Amino acid sequence: MPHSEKAPNELFLAKLSLPVRKCMSKTAVECAGNVAGVLSLDKKETYRVKLAVDEAFCNAVDHFSGSADEERVHLEFSVRGDALVISIRERGIPFDHSRAERFSPGDPDSVDKPGLGSLLMHQAMDSVELFIHGREGKEVRLTRKLRYGNLPQELLDTRDTRRGRPRTTVREPEVRLAREDELAEVCRLAWRCYGFTQEAFLYDLDALTAKVRGGEFKSVVGVDPASGALIGHAGLKYHDPTVRVPELGLVFVDPAYRAPTLAPKMVRLLFDKARAEGDRGVFDCSVTTHTFSQKGLQKEMGCRPCCLMLGIAAAGMQVKELATSRQAKGSVVNHYFPFDRSAATVYLPEHHQGMAGDIYRWMDLPRTFGEPGDAPLPDASSVDVFPLPDELNAAFIVVRAIGADTVREIAEGLRRCRENRMDAIYAFLPAGVPTAPGVVDACERMGFFFAGVMPHVHDGQDRILLQYIDIPLDPEAIRVYGDMSRKLFAYILEEQRRVASS
Repeated sequence: MPHSEKAPNELFLAKLSLPVRKCMSKTAVECAGNVAGVLSLDKKETYRVKLAVDEAFCNAVDHFSGSADEERVHLEFSVRGDALVISIRERGIPFDHSRAERFSPGDPDSVDKPGLGSLLMHQAMDSVELFIHGREGKEVRLTRKLRYGNLPQELLDTRDTRRGRPRTTVREPEVRLAREDELAEVCRLAWRCYGFTQEAFLYDLDALTAKVRGGEFKSVVGVDPASGALIGHAGLKYHDPTVRVPELGLVFVDPAYRAPTLAPKMVRLLFDKARAEGDRGVFDCSVTTHTFSQKGLQKEMGCRPCCLMLGIAAAGMQVKELATSRQAKGSVVNHYFPFDRSAATVYLPEHHQGMAGDIYRWMDLPRTFGEPGDAPLPDASSVDVFPLPDELNAAFIVVRAIGADTVREIAEGLRRCRENRMDAIYAFLPAGVPTAPGVVDACERMGFFFAGVMPHVHDGQDRILLQYIDIPLDPEAIRVYGDMSRKLFAYILEEQRRVASS
């Protein structure tokens, strides 16, 4: 396309999911024809697009294997740069294109061989690409160049109408607990800031209201005094109301406003409320794709890093992309700010006491390292395995009590998680019992390695946190703020290498 009509980098047109049945190819072709019509393609171009989609859809069905009752073929149409891009994604049986028998034009003996459909797709489109996305399956991506004038102005006019508009500056925002009649606006604000990428309950007014009423969620809002508009939000999530250690999160500010002091003011109010109500401390999860939130928590609030959980962040927590593109998993730095600074004794293997001691000193939390015990373990083991939401593809193994069967139960939990192809598994072990170091050593022999310590989080006890990562991660993509986090990150990478080589 000439510069006089520069297409947007990406323009979404249509998306549909169809049963893995050949009879549904007509629906796929009909959608392709409608998209071609929107783009004003002529009859010949429209025929080529429909032919390519028909062949790609039928190939996806032909190469599927096993039960397809709950599976779908996903199609997506978009404009990227100066081209129409069509993605056909499914989770059928993998196959090796390079070894497949090929149809050859002019060879009568190859008429019944596979490959004719691929040839037709290549002839109809400018490019045909195959991408393998691991557990997400395979994607065939068809690309067809567009001519000048194909994009209707109506589509171009709908692109981000906020962009370029001046933002309203609010220098002294009002900050207070959200009223129940404002929770619907909180749902709308979350969508304006992040689309549907945040936690599901934040978009469900009934669920959000129930959590606020039940004490599971504390919501603080920021308001523009001049207009009365609700422009910011922050919240505390109480995963276990009996423990009183909430998680800080869901902090966002309307992009139409500039309010530099708003986020710190909302967080300070939440901290003040939590302290006044007898909470033992507040922790958070800061993604490592940028350091802005990490810096704010450490510099503004005095929070300190205590854990670094590799591979736990969902792709959508980093940047927005289409469902046809699979991003590498992200990681999270956990910070903690203790209100309860009572002294306690904890038990860790000697090789972790140096790093754990640093973490406790950063938090100004008095802890003494006790001598590990080798007394016979009691029978009352308690181990729970909690799969996390599907988009995280990870699980927690929480040891409530260490007993004779604890190591076996952790090993069994790890085995089940790996059978379910979890990306990462995190083990939480009680740090307040003398037999904990022996369990840590046994977990490290299974492949777990150090992630950090988390005070007060389960049953009011400190926890030693270990992690098992079953996917490749790029350490260079992980960004942490400050000397404390960098020291913890370096130690974790060193431990990962040590455990892997032992």
